[in-house]
Amino acid sequence: MSTKFQITLPEPLMVRLKRESDRLHVSTAELIRQTMEDRLKSPRPSKRDPFEAIDCLVRSDETDLAAHVDEYLYG
Repeated sequence: MSTKFQITLPEPLMVRLKRESDRLHVSTAELIRQTMEDRLKSPRPSKRDPFEAIDCLVRSDETDLAAHVDEYLYG
């Protein structure tokens, strides 16, 4: 079941939308549906601490971190 609704878009956005729908050979409505589907199925980035991933290096017992930083980070 589909629900119809109306939105107002700024003119520059509408121009971009029309250009992209023409390029893809789909209607503007279909492009909006596809874009919304893609946007809403992707998990949003977490609000966690950006340094959490490297916390294990900081709290490590290793004392040669500076000498081997590339090895620890990239394997």
